[in-house]
Amino acid sequence: MIATAKIREGTYLPSPKESDPDSPSLAARHLLSSSGYSLLRRLQCRVSDGVVTIWGTVPSFFLKQMAQEAVMKLAQVREVKNLVEVCSEEPAGPDIDPEP
Repeated sequence: MIATAKIREGTYLPSPKESDPDSPSLAARHLLSSSGYSLLRRLQCRVSDGVVTIWGTVPSFFLKQMAQEAVMKLAQVREVKNLVEVCSEEPAGPDIDPEP
């Protein structure tokens, strides 16, 4: 049910591995979506080997920092790679995956 909710809220489609309820990537998406800042719902993220990578755009440095703080709550995280761009002229939205 969590994966379905995430699909409705944004354009993120989890891979079969990320659809696992115990997936760190899915947990990171949930933290962004439940952060209290609606613009963070449209950011993308991936967790691999303890490193969370987040990307997309937000209109302020404050929201960029809030995205980083949200995903740092994951127990599996040892590092956050924050590739979120601040662009005050465009609404937050998903961007192309930085790592193919």
